[in-house]
Amino acid sequence: MKKMMTRFGVVFGLIGLFVLGACGTEKEAESAAVPQSMEPVEAELTVEATAEKGEAVPLSVTVTQDGQPVDDADEIKFEVWKNGAKEESEMIKASLTKDGIYEAETTFAEEAVYTVQVHVTARSMHTMPTTNVTVGHPETAAEAEEESEHHHHAGADITLDPKEATAGEEQPFMVHVMIEDEMLAGADVQLEIFQDGAEKHEWVKLEEADAGMYKGAHTFAESGAYNVQVHVTKGHDIHEHVMETVNVK
Repeated sequence: MKKMMTRFGVVFGLIGLFVLGACGTEKEAESAAVPQSMEPVEAELTVEATAEKGEAVPLSVTVTQDGQPVDDADEIKFEVWKNGAKEESEMIKASLTKDGIYEAETTFAEEAVYTVQVHVTARSMHTMPTTNVTVGHPETAAEAEEESEHHHHAGADITLDPKEATAGEEQPFMVHVMIEDEMLAGADVQLEIFQDGAEKHEWVKLEEADAGMYKGAHTFAESGAYNVQVHVTKGHDIHEHVMETVNVK
């Protein structure tokens, strides 16, 4: 009788393990079945266009996906540098305050035009919009901007091909990047695609096909003229961009 009860105990124990295993498998299957949104993560950078030397300036970015706030970003940092001195940029970690809004603050030490770029990494996507801040009265705004553009593109040769596409059809793109007459390998290259006046910007991350050659594809929903800004970054030393127009028929 004792042996029989022992056998029943073993049998029931095995059945219990089987049931628990099946439940775990079902939960894993249900979790895997939940689709991850393929909509791009969007970042709206908010910084005052002007500031005074030595004052604390708030930095803010609103991160959304498919119109909903993203509160679980992997990393958000603001990078700040005086135009013409990218190698001396400062990284500032942002903190979530509410409903997809991440904030920090900085202080500008000199009267100059500064660039503020936010690096947003969330849900396996990356976006990095930029804006300029004029601190004090550096020469004139026009002279400062001219100096900034000259430095930004000095020695950089970025080409986007092609410049035409057909609405509703997937269009392959190729970007060639050369810095100081050498093909730039191992860079992060993205296309920022938008139309004039549109709030929504779409981002396409390109893959490196060969040293200095990056490829990807995008489908334009409607015909018209689109702005395609090519962003090229590598480490803290290289951040280049060039704006092109793609005509979609």
